[in-house]
Amino acid sequence: MPAISVANPKGGAGKTTLTFVVAAELARNGASVAVIDADPNAIIAKWGRKRESKGRVTPFEIVSAPKESELVKVIDSLTKSHDFVLIDLEGTASRMTSRAFARSHLVLIPFNLSPIDAELAANAVSLIHEEAEALGRSIPFRLVRSRDNAAIETKTARRITSAIREADLPLLSNGLVERAAFRDVFDFAATLDELSGDTTSGLEAARRNAFEVANAVVAAVREEIEA
Repeated sequence: MPAISVANPKGGAGKTTLTFVVAAELARNGASVAVIDADPNAIIAKWGRKRESKGRVTPFEIVSAPKESELVKVIDSLTKSHDFVLIDLEGTASRMTSRAFARSHLVLIPFNLSPIDAELAANAVSLIHEEAEALGRSIPFRLVRSRDNAAIETKTARRITSAIREADLPLLSNGLVERAAFRDVFDFAATLDELSGDTTSGLEAARRNAFEVANAVVAAVREEIEA
């Protein structure tokens, strides 16, 4: 089953949030999901350990800090036993990133809608193209708008989105909106379903957004596999 890498050379682009939201939403809808936490910050792994300390089960399997030499075997093993495998990668280009790309059916590149972030996202695209050339095959990817403004779309955001489309770069149909709930899941070691409207604002909107983004990822995977 598909392996999906989440990568961007810039910290704060929303890699871990995107990985978590998609993994949790797929699991909520009945898929068996594994997350490989290869990010040195290990935020998802810490989330899982915090839940375990409270006696709460995790909705998906978490593999933390795999060795670089073992990553390919770990991915191959998990894709045989799970419906989806998501890989939260470190922020820099590395052999770990290269090996993850080599086994990925899709790479997601989250980016904030600012000129600097868009430029760094373009660097991630270049890295994918370099890896694809070395492998002698294409590596499907989608740029993903991250931390979108929930209320308005700025002129800068429209300009960047338009430039991406004019460059004929694949953009995921739905982006991740900036929501308090996407921070609170880590603060409370919770899923979106477990959060309460008494403590988290905009919860229903966050749940809808998570559903839309996960659906868009599944559609992109199917499109690439069929192609």
